[in-house]
Amino acid sequence: MFTQLLTCLLSFFTPTVYGWGTIGHMAIAEIAQNNLTTVASKYISSIIPNGNMSDVANWPDQIRNLPQWRWTEPLHFIDTPDWSCDYIKERDCYNNLGDFEYCVDGAIQNYTSLLKETPTNTNSDYLKFIIHFVGDIHQPLHCGFKSNSGGNSIKVHFNNHLVNLHSLWDSQLIEKRINDDFNNDYNLWIKYLQQNTYHYNLTDDCIGCSQLWGNISANLACSNAYVLSDGITKIKNGDYLDDDYYKINIDVIERQIIYGGYRLADLLNYLYNDN
Repeated sequence: MFTQLLTCLLSFFTPTVYGWGTIGHMAIAEIAQNNLTTVASKYISSIIPNGNMSDVANWPDQIRNLPQWRWTEPLHFIDTPDWSCDYIKERDCYNNLGDFEYCVDGAIQNYTSLLKETPTNTNSDYLKFIIHFVGDIHQPLHCGFKSNSGGNSIKVHFNNHLVNLHSLWDSQLIEKRINDDFNNDYNLWIKYLQQNTYHYNLTDDCIGCSQLWGNISANLACSNAYVLSDGITKIKNGDYLDDDYYKINIDVIERQIIYGGYRLADLLNYLYNDN
C-alpha cells in the first residue's frame, strides 16, 4: 500500500488532529506492556530501547509535522460524514488526494502486515506506528466528523477554559480525572486502570480488527462526544459543558483506553508469538 512512502514525500494538506494526549497514549502502551507474553516482550525489547513501549508511544505525533514525515498525517484519524455514526472503510478511508487506505484503520492493517512478514526487523518505526495508531483509533473523535476535523473546530467552555472539543477528549478530561481523584499522580491512575479492568468485558475476540474498532469509535463520537450530557442536544460552538458531561464521558474514555491496551497486547502477542 503506502510502504514505499517511507522513502519519499507527499505534499498535501490535512487538518491537524492529535489522538489522545501524551498521557492517554502512554496509558494504552503501559496496559499493553503488562499483558505481553514473554516471547512478545523479548522481541519488543530487541527493537525499542529497554523494550518500554510507553517511551515511544507518542513518537508518531512528535514527527508528523516534519517535512519527511508529513505524509503520515492522515494515518492518525478517520473522517466520517456528519451524524452517520459509523465507519465504512470504502467510504471513509482516504487522504485528501483520494488515496485509499490512508486512514488510521488502513495504517494499522498496513503495519500489522509488515510486522507479520518481518517480525525480527530491527526498524522500530513499524512497531512504534502500531503502538500509536491502535491508541488513536480508540479515541472517538479520531473517527469524528469531517466537517469539524474531529471536533477541532468546535470551541467549548469547560472547567473555566475555552478549548476545542477534540483537545478536551485528548487530554483535558483525563487531566481533570487524575487531578481530582488521584492527587495529580499519573502512576496512581494507571494502577487504578490496571486493577479495575474487570469492570469491562471485551465483547470482540477478533485480533487486530481495526475496522470494527473504528466503527465503535464513530458510534461513540455520536452518542457521547458530540452531544451534551442529556445525550440528545448537539454540541455547538460556545457551549458550556457541565460536570455531568465529564462524569459520563470519563468512564467512556477510561474504557476505551483499557480496551486499547488489551487489544494492542493481543495484536502484538499474535504478531510475535507466531514467529
